[in-house]
Amino acid sequence: MTTAHDLKDVAEAGFRLIETGDESEAARIVSSDFVNHEAEDDPEDAERQERGPAGYLATATWLRDAFSDLRFELHEVAVDGDTVIAASIMSGRHTGVFQGIPPTGRHFAQKQVHIFHTRDGRITSHRAVRDDLGLLFQLGWKPNAR
Repeated sequence: MTTAHDLKDVAEAGFRLIETGDESEAARIVSSDFVNHEAEDDPEDAERQERGPAGYLATATWLRDAFSDLRFELHEVAVDGDTVIAASIMSGRHTGVFQGIPPTGRHFAQKQVHIFHTRDGRITSHRAVRDDLGLLFQLGWKPNAR
């Protein structure tokens, strides 16, 4: 039986997986039918649309390509049945193109809340609520800039 503690560990491992891109860890904690609902923000990125560990790893690569020193600091993790909710701060340095913004070298810290659904101790789906506008401002984006 998977305990709440086990599911918290799986969520934490999911964040470490984004930081590292460890394929063996992805195979261990990500279900073969995993769906990342957050990949819907970029429907042209076919790799991020993939199911299973490959889709999870594609998102991890996308983030690590844009941000060096990528880290997730967990603040709260709650478990309800097979659902894990984790409040975190993603931080790093903008060293690659992100959402069309060329690298700025700026450091950032973005507040996020992640919702992981699990089955048999593996992540089956992911959703998130993030301060994307705050992140864009930290990277130097300005509305209507020419």
